Amino acid sequence: MSRVVYEDRWFQVLAPERPLNDRDDGGHLILIKTEPVTDRSDLSAEEAIDFMRISMAVGRAMYDVLGIERMNYEDLGNWGIDEPGGAKMHLHFMGRAKTQVHQVRGQHIALFPKGHPIYDGHLNPLDAAQVEALRARVTEILSEPKYATMAAHAGLAS
Repeated sequence: MSRVVYEDRWFQVLAPERPLNDRDDGGHLILIKTEPVTDRSDLSAEEAIDFMRISMAVGRAMYDVLGIERMNYEDLGNWGIDEPGGAKMHLHFMGRAKTQVHQVRGQHIALFPKGHPIYDGHLNPLDAAQVEALRARVTEILSEPKYATMAAHAGLAS
């Protein structure tokens, strides 16, 4: 099964097989730059517009498909700071369900340290049907006039 929810010239949105947030708590997606940069300030103007366009569409799709109560956008990178080449810019989408299983409603997402056993299969990833529904909804959202205008400003063919 493909874990790719969306992909274009500069970015890819993935549903990780080892999520940081269980699907029952609202799910987890990651937006990555296909040619990594250290920080969002390293993006070109066109890439920055596309980054915002994608993050808006994916967040909305998570509301629509997963029925989440709240969307958290998390620009992290600390775990990669000591990796070769340092940390790479990416954005985490953490849905927050009205009823939390592993998290505490109304509180910031709790993350265990890198390498903690909780990430070895304890947290459930989005399933194939959810990934496909998100893929279809993101495509649909991106065809709306607001997003088409943003794509044009980003230099992306419509």
